[in-house]
This record gives sequence, C-alpha cells and structure tokens, in this order.
Amino acid sequence: MATPIFIDCCAGPELAWVRTLYESHHDQESLLRCSACRAFWFHRFNEYPDWTGGGGDLTTWYTRLTTEEGERLRDAADPFAEDLSFLRTRPAWMDDARGSRRVDGAPDHPHG
Repeated sequence: MATPIFIDCCAGPELAWVRTLYESHHDQESLLRCSACRAFWFHRFNEYPDWTGGGGDLTTWYTRLTTEEGERLRDAADPFAEDLSFLRTRPAWMDDARGSRRVDGAPDHPHG
C-alpha cells in the first residue's frame, strides 16, 4: 500500500494494513499502522456511484487513532459493532476529486 504524502504521524510514515474492519461493494474500513512510528490510522473508503453516467465519486478518509483505540479495533471480535462516533469530531485527512485536505471529522458509519 502506498502511503499518501499528507500522512503526518512522523518524519517518514509508511502505512501498513493491519485488519479489514468492514467491506461491501462500495465501502471499506481498515485499520492501518505506521511501520516507522507505530501510530494507528483508521482508513475509510467510499465509492458513491452515479448510475446516470456522471462518474460518481471516490472518497477516502484517514483518521489517526490513539494506541488504545487502535488496539481495541485490532483485537475486537466484531469490529463493525464498535462505537466509532468519535470519528465525527476527530481531525482527519480527506481525499476526493477536489484533492486532499484536512477536515474536522469523518463519517462514523459506511454509506454503502
């Protein structure tokens, strides 16, 4: 997995997949961890299809997690049942057709 240039947990971030938390036809949630500094990241990908031929939209969010949050998701028997409401107000990186930018929060549920 290529690490986006905006990931800012350390001087040389390199994100690695830890676990897929949820996956559907148009959504994916994954737990990532930086190989360099060991910071956990929540990764959400959403595809918004446009069935009228407009092309749709691909949106990705990266939200840095605390070590406790990352370990809880890593070890959860049912990660989809975990309360992720904190993501709505946690600063995150958002990447879509308009580019990459810092946002004040990310969705806490898939939109699929």
